[in-house]
Amino acid sequence: MSRADDLLRLAEELSNLHAPHRRQVDLSRAVSTAYYALFHLLISEATANWAHESLRHTLGRIFEHGKMKSACETRISELNSYFESNPPTGRERTVSIHLHTIANTFVQTQ
Repeated sequence: MSRADDLLRLAEELSNLHAPHRRQVDLSRAVSTAYYALFHLLISEATANWAHESLRHTLGRIFEHGKMKSACETRISELNSYFESNPPTGRERTVSIHLHTIANTFVQTQ
């Protein structure tokens, strides 16, 4: 089980804590934990194919929250322009929709 999977599972548990009378603090902690799950998943995916496996962890440590948010905001803007052009249905559009969802989720949860 990866760190991202563990964090996502914890976020789900926190969101259901004290159900049906959930507390705002539990929900806030759940969103924060879900954000960290996404943060670690993106880093893991970005470093997974690094040629020097022993350096992947070190490479992952150079990722910064602010720079990742900025990159996501830039990509969201580019994708919005792409969608405004009414691209045809197909693989590129489908991948772009998923990428937009991921980038937007990263920005919103941060």
